[in-house]
Amino acid sequence: MRGRVALQQCLVQLLLCFFLIAVGYGVAKASEQRVLTLDEMVEMALATSPELKMADQDLLVAKSDLLQAKGGQLPQVEFVGVTGPVCDAQVPTVQLVTPTTGVLVGHDESSINIFGRLDFALTQPLYTFGKISNRRDAAALGVEAQQAGRVQRRNQVILNTKELYYAYLIASQGKSAASEADDYINDASRRIKRLIELHAKNAEPSDLYRLEAFAAQVRAFAAKAESGSRTAYFALKKAIGFPEDQDFRSKETELSRNPASLQTESEYVQRALENRPEIIQVKKGADARAKLADAAKSDLYPSFFAAAVASVAGAPGRERFDNTYITDEFNHAYGGFYAGAHWHFDFGIGQGRLDKARAEYQKMRDTQEYAERNVPVEVVKYYQDAVEAQKSYVAYQEAVVGARRWILAAFSNFDLGIGTARDMLDAIDRYGKNQGDYLQALYGYHVALARLDYAVGHGSELP
Repeated sequence: MRGRVALQQCLVQLLLCFFLIAVGYGVAKASEQRVLTLDEMVEMALATSPELKMADQDLLVAKSDLLQAKGGQLPQVEFVGVTGPVCDAQVPTVQLVTPTTGVLVGHDESSINIFGRLDFALTQPLYTFGKISNRRDAAALGVEAQQAGRVQRRNQVILNTKELYYAYLIASQGKSAASEADDYINDASRRIKRLIELHAKNAEPSDLYRLEAFAAQVRAFAAKAESGSRTAYFALKKAIGFPEDQDFRSKETELSRNPASLQTESEYVQRALENRPEIIQVKKGADARAKLADAAKSDLYPSFFAAAVASVAGAPGRERFDNTYITDEFNHAYGGFYAGAHWHFDFGIGQGRLDKARAEYQKMRDTQEYAERNVPVEVVKYYQDAVEAQKSYVAYQEAVVGARRWILAAFSNFDLGIGTARDMLDAIDRYGKNQGDYLQALYGYHVALARLDYAVGHGSELP
């Protein structure tokens, strides 16, 4: 009996052990976070972007228009089949009225039967003065314009992802800076309290009040950095399409401090004029409008074509009547081919369409000129923003190092009795301001590089 109880206890303990291992494994799996680089985030954003999916549909529409335009130069075939009731009848006869004239007498019967008829027509355009070719070329240019538009949306998705990524990293660095400033404040507070207890002349209770006031500012900054970090993380998670029930973290913990070697301003401007998808899109759109204007002009001229026709009909209750001059609509079989021309005349409609097409073409050309004038301005702005931010963050980085040395010197002098608490507070205050300005300039530099990359029409890192 005791052996059985011992065996049961052993089994219970074994099951409990397995349960704890399974729970621990599940918790460990749940706590795992995927580590992502910026490139991986960009790839995920591109793979899940609704904007790119919409651009793909726009491109699909443009390709379908091109398919229709190309089909216009191929033969057009039409089949028409009908069936219905018809009176039974025998072949009509000729009844003489005079020795030289007569009338055709039909022999319809009272019974009803059915008939069937199939008509076939094939039409091949020969020469249309550009009606087909101009619209085909316009559709092809429309596809190229939509392809450029998709590239533009792709670049916009990349830029948006980078900006959110940089905002997330800089907010995290802001939290670290606030924590470091808080450590300095706590250190200074301990030093002041110790010297007050020793009745030192360079420490007063009012110094603690000033320190507390400054500590409140640091806590407010830390709260703002925490809120910014959470907001940027949430927005970045949505932008890359990351699952709602999972978390991730960035492989990088702070923004790079190594300045890029920028090329000359004129080189970026030239690259933008050559590669910017918006300029390519509007140029292709203008060329397409020019082709549509030529097509509208072609509509004022005739179109030449060749055609082949055939028709077969049969009615079981009617006798066949073959006569060259009289067509039997219910019993026949014939075919043939011919050439022809079609010319439509109107009083102002065609000319109005032509004037409208020309106006739309000119509007697109003006849009192209507007883009070519303003894109260089945008490039120069982002370039100068990058140059300014680069100089600023390098300068503030040196200022942060200097402020940190000032803090150490102020702490040392205070401990020796030759410095005041105000000196420590001034050093900490200056360090906090320099650190904040440094982070802001560093963030501005990376954002300016990303926007400059976008402005020149590329989705990769500069230079």
